[in-house]
Amino acid sequence: MNYKINSNRIFPSLHLTNIKIELDRLAIDLSWKSSQIEGNTYSLLETERLLKDKETASGKTRDEATMLLNHKAALDFIIANPDYSNPLTVSSIDDIHTLLTKELDININIRNRRVGITGTNYKPLESEFEIKEALIDSCILIQLKPNIFEKALMALLLIS
Repeated sequence: MNYKINSNRIFPSLHLTNIKIELDRLAIDLSWKSSQIEGNTYSLLETERLLKDKETASGKTRDEATMLLNHKAALDFIIANPDYSNPLTVSSIDDIHTLLTKELDININIRNRRVGITGTNYKPLESEFEIKEALIDSCILIQLKPNIFEKALMALLLIS
């Protein structure tokens, strides 16, 4: 995995080799867990083999491998372009979502049909217009936070 990063900008006190090791581990763990939430059946070890060696796991679908590789590609993009989502906009969220859904049978852009979350009573917003308005409001709220960790937590909570 080749990350092109300015080590002094992102992690000023760490050696570049250590940063790459940590980013490799993050890519594997984040891709695996995020995909698992979506129903992916790759194990953590199979995910590591796929991301490091491009070795697909037997008995798994092409879409499962694609999902994992897309998560890695999105993370690579964010690391290579640290200012891309500053300020955070609906457009930048859409762009990251497009990276995550590349070559998968998943609609891009804001959904325009009702969805549910199995096993919960939660009812998401129904219309495309309500969702876009909520996303715009979320972006504004996130931008008001001065601390990057607060911004990340707010983005996680509000976009989810």
